[in-house]
Amino acid sequence: MARVVPMSSETILQTSRTTKWARGFMSIRSYLLLLLAATLVPMLALSGVLAWYYGDAARRTIEAQRLDVANNVTNLIDREVLSIAGFLGGLSISPGFQAGDANLVRVVTDNAMARGVQALGLYDRTGRLAVAAPADRQASFAPGDRVGVPEVLGGRKLFVSGYHAGPTPRSGLFYVSVPVMVDGKIVMVLSAALSPQRLQGLFAEAGMREGWRGGVVDRNGIIIARSLEPDSYVGTTAQQPMVDAARGEQTSGLFDVITREGFEVKNSFLRSQVTGWTAAVAVPATVVNEPLVSTAIILVLSGICFVLLSLLLGTLIAGRIALAVYQLGHAVVAFANGDSVPLPGNTITELRDVLRVIESTSAMGRNRSSIPRR
Repeated sequence: MARVVPMSSETILQTSRTTKWARGFMSIRSYLLLLLAATLVPMLALSGVLAWYYGDAARRTIEAQRLDVANNVTNLIDREVLSIAGFLGGLSISPGFQAGDANLVRVVTDNAMARGVQALGLYDRTGRLAVAAPADRQASFAPGDRVGVPEVLGGRKLFVSGYHAGPTPRSGLFYVSVPVMVDGKIVMVLSAALSPQRLQGLFAEAGMREGWRGGVVDRNGIIIARSLEPDSYVGTTAQQPMVDAARGEQTSGLFDVITREGFEVKNSFLRSQVTGWTAAVAVPATVVNEPLVSTAIILVLSGICFVLLSLLLGTLIAGRIALAVYQLGHAVVAFANGDSVPLPGNTITELRDVLRVIESTSAMGRNRSSIPRR
């Protein structure tokens, strides 16, 4: 009868690794990494969705802020115009002014110019300029139909003209006109000539941020005020999308445009019910899209770091489990050969318990075999 030669544990384990059956299954490390991937992928997907909503919310916040600034610019301009209109309204009902009192006219003129008014003019019902104060500013006034005489005679309590060009870019004017009433009838139209320069300081007051730009155009799309380089652009026609916004039926909205400098901006516009002018605030597209881009970058970098860390930890843990199973295999082979079962000093608790059972069983077997048979 052939003698069976016991195989060492190393030989048995090496043989098991090279069998076709063993090669058909994944290792413990592969299963553990697959488990990590199954856990991480949904979490990363959820993080991506949340990051998108966060970035989109931040972008919408910027859009709302630019509309708020446009609204602020409109309200501040309305405040300036209504202040002048109130001053003109009080002046128009003054009996001394209506009578042409020279001293009163001089005092009123000085007061008006202190308020930023360039000149005062009285138009008769035919649209002819009857009185100009100061007298040397008569040439500054536009014809009656351009300062709103027909509209005021038609019943409007306030008329604000568009931009009227002067000899130089800084000499352009706009006009605020109110009726002069006597016995409940409109007898004349009082108009104040103002420089658009007085509007330039309103952009900072409206909360314009660094890198943003704002502008105001009249009903024909002519630029009346601009936050950047006003001397170069005031009095010129705005870009076509802004002209369309000024002439269109919509009183507010959004549009994108490429600036004269060549970069994309996102505009919000709002039309004043008092002046009929349209204020617009432009924010560079890079600023609007920055929350989405920065959030995406942070998400990608964080995801890469977490994945690498998880893979590292998973690899270490899987290696530890594989070593423990390998030690268990050694113990089983030793038990099968009748050898003493090795007990490693440091292994997984559950596998150490199994090893102790195997070691106890092996010791019991050796004790039985050492008892002489009768």
